Amino acid sequence: MEVFLTPRSIAVVGASDRPGSWGSFIMESLKTWGFPGEIYPVNRRTRRLYGLDAHPHVRSLPEGVDLAVLTIPEGQIEEVVQACGEKGVRGLILITAGFGESVEGGRGREEALARLAKRFGMRILGPNVSGAFNLHARFNASGSPAEHLTPTPLAAVCQGGYAFYDLLAQAHERGMGVGKFVHTGNECDLEVTDFVEYFGEDPQVKGILLYLETLRQGRRFLEVARRVTREKPVVVYKAARTAGGQRAARSHTGALSGKKTVYEGALRQAGIILAPSMELLLPLGHALIERPSMCGNRVAIVTMGGSWGVALTDHLEEVGLRVPELSPPLQRRLRDLGMPLRASTRNPVDVGAAGPLVLSVDALMEIGRAILESREVDALVLYGLGRPGRWNERMSPGRRLFLELEKEVMRVYDGLQKEMEKPVIVGCCLSPWESQAVMDLNAEGIRILHRLDDIAWVLSLLKEFWEKRRQIRRDI
Repeated sequence: MEVFLTPRSIAVVGASDRPGSWGSFIMESLKTWGFPGEIYPVNRRTRRLYGLDAHPHVRSLPEGVDLAVLTIPEGQIEEVVQACGEKGVRGLILITAGFGESVEGGRGREEALARLAKRFGMRILGPNVSGAFNLHARFNASGSPAEHLTPTPLAAVCQGGYAFYDLLAQAHERGMGVGKFVHTGNECDLEVTDFVEYFGEDPQVKGILLYLETLRQGRRFLEVARRVTREKPVVVYKAARTAGGQRAARSHTGALSGKKTVYEGALRQAGIILAPSMELLLPLGHALIERPSMCGNRVAIVTMGGSWGVALTDHLEEVGLRVPELSPPLQRRLRDLGMPLRASTRNPVDVGAAGPLVLSVDALMEIGRAILESREVDALVLYGLGRPGRWNERMSPGRRLFLELEKEVMRVYDGLQKEMEKPVIVGCCLSPWESQAVMDLNAEGIRILHRLDDIAWVLSLLKEFWEKRRQIRRDI
């Protein structure tokens, strides 16, 4: 398995400098991320590519290349796989499509490829994949540009890869990402389960994200998942849950999908956390490895706008959490800290739209600390700060002051999470591209969630994860 994530040498068969070709995508990714090993471009039409000598054929390569990435037409695959085996290549990534996902008899051809590779002791990733990367080893043989990648202790295994690249690009400015990634595609040889097992034993990996359309060996997957989830969170987005989705999966990776209820029940029994949407895979993964344990279902809300508090309360309670009214002694404590009479102290705690101007940053921090110390809640959400607009030279001194005050309040609430050892989520409906405060805080490594339903799901599944973890420890 190491050869697909920490290879010492790579041959790119079908390497190219033609913009938009897979041969150019892979070469650019390897070069721009600074792969430290040997790179061998294979292209019979040119002698030099990306400053490297090009080889006319696989048979002209030196003996014992670790990994070959094939970006060639499907009609040439069998010949090149045979040649790779004869040269002692250890692993193959087949970018090439046109097999079980699209043509009659394609699956049989895939099985024949796996048998051919096995004769030489080679393993295959694919076909119909977009690559793999290990950013900790400066290895990127994927279609994701270097500027969209953020190395973290998370790993991802996906039966479909392109959509996950979009999620990585979106998450990059928020400081989220994965350090290791494998796209398994049609899985003629290596499967999702192989990499879940591998990442489960990898000390660099603290959590695993999966995009699944099907499981080819369901029993083995569940056995592996039960072992891995004892030590690390595993988050799954299960696609192809509907009849239409199952039809789409057959034409995507050739996957045959089962009933939604059966899959979800089995996955939960294995200790897996089910993501309600693809977009939540990364936020959930980061929450499970970064946030403190959540010991109950009670949530406090501190907001700068009453409407946000009401709407967030609905979302939290719809996923099984509670937004309890704070006790009279705690409400009096909040008043003593400077909460104006017009502001609600019940929960949601609404400090008003001018909160950072009416109350000092220290007073707002003490409000959050008092709530978390009270033992009346298990988590807290700060929502409503992070005004729209990016910094520019025309910004008035007053707006600049308010921007800095907002950022400081959001910072101190984020810091309360570590101090109080309870989850504290900072939320804002604006993206980094819409709010200077959000962009600046993201650059500091502060996680900010945007959608109310995402906040509710993250807290609900954080609670589910820690309940499962406590149950596992009791069983042991």
